[in-house]
Amino acid sequence: MRVAGTVLLTLTLTVAAQSQEPGHLGPAPTRDQFPINLETLTYVPAPPDVLPAGAFEANLQCVEANTFEFSDLIKDALQQGNPSQRLSISLPQAQQFAAQNRKVPLIFFFQMETTLTTLRLRAGLGDGREAWVMLPVLRWSGGFEDGLIDWTHQTFGFNQTGRNYIEHNQVRVVVIQYGKVTEYSDHSGGSRLLDPVLGLTQSLYDSGAWSLAASIQVKPAVVPSLYDSRSGVDSGLQFTSRWTPNASMDTYFGIGGVHRQSGNRTFNEYGFRDQLGAHAMIEGWRTSAWRPFFQLVYLTGATRSSPGHSLSKSSLQHDLGVHWVCKPNLVFTLRYMNNITNNENTADMALIVEGTWRFGKGRS
Repeated sequence: MRVAGTVLLTLTLTVAAQSQEPGHLGPAPTRDQFPINLETLTYVPAPPDVLPAGAFEANLQCVEANTFEFSDLIKDALQQGNPSQRLSISLPQAQQFAAQNRKVPLIFFFQMETTLTTLRLRAGLGDGREAWVMLPVLRWSGGFEDGLIDWTHQTFGFNQTGRNYIEHNQVRVVVIQYGKVTEYSDHSGGSRLLDPVLGLTQSLYDSGAWSLAASIQVKPAVVPSLYDSRSGVDSGLQFTSRWTPNASMDTYFGIGGVHRQSGNRTFNEYGFRDQLGAHAMIEGWRTSAWRPFFQLVYLTGATRSSPGHSLSKSSLQHDLGVHWVCKPNLVFTLRYMNNITNNENTADMALIVEGTWRFGKGRS
């Protein structure tokens, strides 16, 4: 988060005199950070208003996401055992649990915080077309959000099974496949690249009040894997739109799908399947320097149905934030993201800071 803040401050101090008006800011780039999804392409809302020829945009986003999710079998074992003190799961304990569940295809336990810093670059090509690329860098640690989440749950009467049994702010990544522990980690990780995502967006309709575009994406398999698993080349198609009912409001909608190719054996045993996604967002006060927004993102299940976990279930997440248009071509954004469905198949709370800088000769 500190690195992202430093870079964003640098952008503010070095912004070019030749500016590109922010215009319509587009939907929030909500991206789920559930650990096993980080190596695949997933549905991320795309902007429907393409940049004109000669215009460019650089967006730097840093997401600090807490994940505390585990399979139903582990949840049942914790509730039955009802430990008197908080636990720290060790490798021998994971191996013992694996030996008791040799016929189960997938069991997981994820407790970690991921920091995903993504640079997104867009370039207007003319004729209602733009090219873009996303370059993500990941690091993970025990983080700091566990205590904050516990306080929030207690204050507002929420309950997440298991949080009261496990030690705070630690890294535990456990993956069990057919009675064998295939992944185990209890330490923080340094920064590492994830696969880039390349895209092309074509405007289909733009009347000012309405806009509609089609966006295609490809995620090549070029970066060494995070664990022993390795995804294939994924691709996606999204139809994304904007409706501006009046001068002070923008609304955004979209729907699309992701096709996931086979990877190596470990990856394939997760049972990943193609996925559908959709988003809806409302942004207010769009003529003001401060523009609040609220967005919902829906995803179908990431994997095939299997006993012991709920990764095949759909999910619904919210993204609440505010844009600050501090210069005509420079926008800062603060966001708070969380899951609504609580199906043990998404990251939990996430805090996001981002900056967007438009430059070049094109006019919006």
